[in-house]
Amino acid sequence: MLIFSIIDLVPMGSVFGIFALGAVCYFLYQEVTRRHCTEVMLRQQTERERLVNQIAQHIRESLDLEEVLATTVAEVREFLQADRVLIYRLWEDGTGSAITETVLPEYTKILGETFPEEVFPKQYHQAYSLGKTRAIASVDQADVEPCLADFVKQFGIKAKLVVPILQDYRQVDRQRDSETPPYTPYLWGLLIAHQCSSPRKWKSWEVELMKQLATQVAIAIQQSELYKQLQKLNAELELRVQKRTQELAKANTSLRAEIAERQRTQAALQALINASPRAIFTLDLESNIKIWNPAAERIFGWIEAEVVDRPNPIFLDEQLQEYNTLQQSILQGTTYTTVELRSHKKDGIPIDIIFSAAPLHDNENQINGIVAVIADITQQKRQEEQVRLLQSVVVNTNDAVVITEAEPVGQPGPYIIYVNEAFTRITGYSLEEVLGKTPRILQGAKTSRVELDKVWAALSHWEPVTVQLINYRKDGSEFWNEFSIVPVADKTGWYSHWISVQRDITERKQAEQALRQSEERFRSLIENALDIVKILDVDGSICYESPSVEKVLGYPAAELIGKNFLNYIHPEDFANTYSSFTHAIKSSEVTAPIEFRCRHKDGSWRIVEAISQKFLDNTADTRIMVNCRDITERKRLDEIRIALERERELSALKTRFFSMASHEFRTPLSTALAAAQLLENCQDEWDNSSKRLRNLQRIQLSVKNMVQMLDDILTINRAETGKLEFNPKMLDLEAFCGAFVEEIQLSTGETHTLSFICQGKAVLTSLDERLLRSLLSNLLLNAIKYSPLGGNVRLALEFKSDTVILQVQDWGIGIPLEDRKQLFEPFHRGKNVRSIPGTGLGLVVVKKCVDLHQGSISIFSEVEIGTTCTVTLPLGKSKK
Repeated sequence: MLIFSIIDLVPMGSVFGIFALGAVCYFLYQEVTRRHCTEVMLRQQTERERLVNQIAQHIRESLDLEEVLATTVAEVREFLQADRVLIYRLWEDGTGSAITETVLPEYTKILGETFPEEVFPKQYHQAYSLGKTRAIASVDQADVEPCLADFVKQFGIKAKLVVPILQDYRQVDRQRDSETPPYTPYLWGLLIAHQCSSPRKWKSWEVELMKQLATQVAIAIQQSELYKQLQKLNAELELRVQKRTQELAKANTSLRAEIAERQRTQAALQALINASPRAIFTLDLESNIKIWNPAAERIFGWIEAEVVDRPNPIFLDEQLQEYNTLQQSILQGTTYTTVELRSHKKDGIPIDIIFSAAPLHDNENQINGIVAVIADITQQKRQEEQVRLLQSVVVNTNDAVVITEAEPVGQPGPYIIYVNEAFTRITGYSLEEVLGKTPRILQGAKTSRVELDKVWAALSHWEPVTVQLINYRKDGSEFWNEFSIVPVADKTGWYSHWISVQRDITERKQAEQALRQSEERFRSLIENALDIVKILDVDGSICYESPSVEKVLGYPAAELIGKNFLNYIHPEDFANTYSSFTHAIKSSEVTAPIEFRCRHKDGSWRIVEAISQKFLDNTADTRIMVNCRDITERKRLDEIRIALERERELSALKTRFFSMASHEFRTPLSTALAAAQLLENCQDEWDNSSKRLRNLQRIQLSVKNMVQMLDDILTINRAETGKLEFNPKMLDLEAFCGAFVEEIQLSTGETHTLSFICQGKAVLTSLDERLLRSLLSNLLLNAIKYSPLGGNVRLALEFKSDTVILQVQDWGIGIPLEDRKQLFEPFHRGKNVRSIPGTGLGLVVVKKCVDLHQGSISIFSEVEIGTTCTVTLPLGKSKK
């Protein structure tokens, strides 16, 4: 159909159509040829398979080797259309002969001919033993040895195909052939095809067919040999059976006994395996568990049902490669006795083991598995580590360690078998000097007999004991020795040794002696001191009271033990004292000294000064140590001293006052007197109105200053004596301050500029107007006085939610730092006021007025920059 379709597409008569038709014909020819070749190959392959199957079937049906070989060569020659096909047998001595042959009549027969060893050299033998084949298309070709060509030409051979007949591996006689490997395929003979008529190029399928037929021949040969051996063995067996029947009859009884013994042995072996404290298991060649004893279950955690006929569950960790190498070595016949490995139990816990293993052999002495015996040495390793650590401790400890035999306890005493380096360091004796001797070599004149008897009594009853006594070093010097002796028993419980741990406590004894002396000295100091030392529980109960309490408060010390110290404190001082003790409980530091009144036994009150801190001793309870001192007399003397100082200050104050008053009053009086004298004596001064007015103003100003000074003195005096009245009333403070600033501005004229500001919501305030006027007057006049001419002074008023703030600010000379601590002392003035007049009473009056209003005042000042005075007063109730 394809051809006709193509022809239909080609225009008839065209050149292109002719070429296309030719191409199609060529394609069809190639396809037909390919299919024909394929059919021929399939038929040949089918024939080859039929021939191989036929010969194989004949081999299975016949045990006659000669018949099988003859049939094989005949059918091969017929199938290959060869001139000759033969089977060449190689003998043990190196010679060979044709044992079966089929050949065309016109060619020479080789059957029965025996050829010497030179005909088939060793190199050929080795090559064919490895399965090599040789196909010679022409004996005259270049790669054919001349000797071989000459040899085969005498039989008319022009081409040949040689295929080895190989059997299973056999061990070669090493003495006969040292160059051949000990185990190699056995070359039984050769299957040979000859072409005598002409050279022939052998095809690959022909070579393959010959190899398959050679394999079938090898099977037939092996089958025949086995059959002959079987016949021979049968004959021998018959004879041996007859002989063995008689022997077996005799041995039957002993065999039954042997079987019974083996059964008992096997049962005992199984019982031994089950009872073994070590894990025992066996593996087959695939590493599957076959036997798993109870000890293995106990050590690794897997029960027998979980592991039998399953892969080995252990060694699945980082040592897997090491174990695999070990296993391969065992399977090669190596036996291992003690190999330490790290493994894991079923629950993942690592364990240390000792692994012993050996190969298992079957009845033919072939290795068919592994038996392993494993001991868990985890505890042993821990004990070894503990022993190592203990040895390190014994060797490196600062305490002397002495080990003696257990007996004799009495004279001459147990003999020393070991001492450590610390013993040598403490006593001066080396190990060699004390071996075989008793610890009595350390005793001397001052060694306590009582302590030694205590040791002997304890040793007699196999009991541990600890004593302290004086021993002697090798050089004769004495030292205090504290040692503990304990008995050590062996595995059976029998006491076999004494271990003594000794320590040089000479320094500690000396320190204890010094401590006792110090304690006695301090106890004497405490008991004879006038200060009272108390130790209190956290609730105030007295745990200790020094004897001096009886001298100070009249109570015997024993009478106060267990009483609560807080019950003896004056009620007015209780809160402060209790707070101080509470602070001492929380802090380890010494509290600040406090003063309180404490009741005397006679009912009077004594003033004491006390410090307290947490008391640290060996008990777990928290306690307080209080150190008290009677300061009643000191307080009385202090009051007398303070009264004397007040009198002295008052006297000085009076002196300063009289000095100041005489000076301050003299100045305005002198001014007024001078102005009056001018008016009296100078008619011109009186007649001139301006001069008269100026002199009258001087007199008025002087009188006003004296009145202001007298008012300030009276205000201070009333305040000091408590007679200064405080009469607050509701006041419009904003309006009052504004009017007061205007009033001061009018009195000062144009020398200074005063300003007033108010902030916040103005409300009515409850203030004393007279005191407020005195307060503002002194602050504003001071600001004006200490400001330069033309300077500014500001009064600021600010209303807060519950207070009112008055602030006077100037930019004057300021107050030096060293004078700020004495701002509110009467008659004190700054060092930088120079010739500016003043009494030093203004701020004192201001402070008294502020205190009466229960307010506060603060002053901030910098020299040559200015001063700011801030007064804070409480606010009244009513709102504007």
